Amino acid sequence: MGTPTNESRQKVMKTLGEYGCYFLSLVKYAENLTGKRIDAVAAYISALEKGWTNGNALMLNPAAILSEMTGLVFGVKKTEADYKASSGEVEILMYESGNYTHFVLGDGIGGIAYDPLGDNSFTVRNGRLSSKRILFRV
Repeated sequence: MGTPTNESRQKVMKTLGEYGCYFLSLVKYAENLTGKRIDAVAAYISALEKGWTNGNALMLNPAAILSEMTGLVFGVKKTEADYKASSGEVEILMYESGNYTHFVLGDGIGGIAYDPLGDNSFTVRNGRLSSKRILFRV
C-alpha cells in the first residue's frame, strides 16, 4: 500500500465519519490491545484494497482487519443482544433507532467502552441494543 494522498485521506476520513463506526471501534480496540497508535485512514485503505471492507465501510471481514492491526489471529461471530461475552472476547455492540444503526466498542459486560461519536450518540441514546459482534482469538 502506498502513502495515501491528502485528497484520498480526506475522502476516507469523510467515509469513516459517516459510516465507519464499526471500523473505528476495531481500531480503538487494536490500539488498546497493542498500546500503539494506529493510522485509521491507512488501515482502512489497506482493508479496502484487500476486500475486507467496501467503499461505505461495510465490514466484510472484521476478523481479518483486527488481525492485521494487532498481529494476532481473530475470528468473529454475530450474536443476540443478550449474549454474555467470555473472558478475552471483544464486544462490538450494534444499536438501532428507526432507520439508524451505530456500532460501539463494548466493555465485555454489555456496557460501552468507546463510542466513535462520543458520549452523545443519538442512536445509542434513543435506540436499543439489537445485536453484538463478538471477536475472539483463534
